[in-house]
Amino acid sequence: KINFQENRCKRLWESAVITNTGEILPCCFDKDAKYSFGNVNNESFKSINNNKKALNFRKQLLSNRKQIDICKNCTEGLKT
Repeated sequence: KINFQENRCKRLWESAVITNTGEILPCCFDKDAKYSFGNVNNESFKSINNNKKALNFRKQLLSNRKQIDICKNCTEGLKT
């Protein structure tokens, strides 16, 4: 199980965003599907959720989320 520290977003591990066209996105803030992991019309959700794009995005999110444009102004996971 993932151990989330302060300033960590858990959305990628707790929920999924699927557009009306079948794109799997990391977050609802990815309004232009810039970070699409794949399309459920072309492959399984499980395959997409564990593909290289998804895994690399999660790694980047955990190491430095401020480098991801849709994450840098987000307050998800921030301590208040």
